[in-house]
Amino acid sequence: MTSSQTTSKRILLVDDDADVAQLLGFVLRRAGFEVRHAPSAKQAMEEVASEPLPDLFILDLWMPELDGEYLLRWLRDEQKIAKPIMMLTGTVRPGLEEKLKAAGADAVAHKPLDIQALDSLVRGLLGE
Repeated sequence: MTSSQTTSKRILLVDDDADVAQLLGFVLRRAGFEVRHAPSAKQAMEEVASEPLPDLFILDLWMPELDGEYLLRWLRDEQKIAKPIMMLTGTVRPGLEEKLKAAGADAVAHKPLDIQALDSLVRGLLGE
């Protein structure tokens, strides 16, 4: 990701893996984004209720307690949030990407992430 393009777009990164969240947060901040991290779907739900909405949600699919698909459906169906949502997963399973998109995901990114592909995807979802 290039830091030459500055932006004030806000991203909420929801991932229970602290190492992944730290790395993605670093990459996204270096690219000029404001990044908040929620280590669980439950904490993300609390943030949605109390903070200004981010411009983009990045949700890990597999998390303990409530998974990313549950959070995705909650954001779309119960909160009626129309902001772009990207799902992250290390799982490759036939039909998974289609299922997540049918549930409201705008994009599905597979781990391990290619930084340049992530940059293009994030900027595309944010209309940059």
